[in-house]
Amino acid sequence: MFLQLAQISFNAAALFQLLGLAFQLTNIIRDVGEDARKDRIYIPSDEMQRFGVSTADVLNARHTENFSRLIKIQVRRVENCYAEALAALPAEDRRAQRPGLVMAAIYRTLLEEIGRDGYRVLTRRTTLTPIRKLWIAWKTWVSA
Repeated sequence: MFLQLAQISFNAAALFQLLGLAFQLTNIIRDVGEDARKDRIYIPSDEMQRFGVSTADVLNARHTENFSRLIKIQVRRVENCYAEALAALPAEDRRAQRPGLVMAAIYRTLLEEIGRDGYRVLTRRTTLTPIRKLWIAWKTWVSA
């Protein structure tokens, strides 16, 4: 077991770091409304300011066009993390990394749904049904 761990390449380490970041940022985006109801905001304040979104807007679940644009930028940033992480994965390692690829596919689909829903994360918690997650997992597993 130790020998296998010692053989992880730099690319794999970069993949794990980027995927971990992307998973966490996806959770933050998905949970903006839930966190706001607990008086917590994890969106960068400088970006909120740049988009004209106030703390009160978030805490009071005021979904505005500016808020949608702000979350859309956050989603794009996370999508770039996923793309960069998957680009770092050598083709010969894809089968060995299928569990991570499955999680990435599920989380990326969650981001797509958030976008389709108009970035309404202040008042809705976007989720995927278990059967949809299973379908994504199966498709990803067999194609890796």
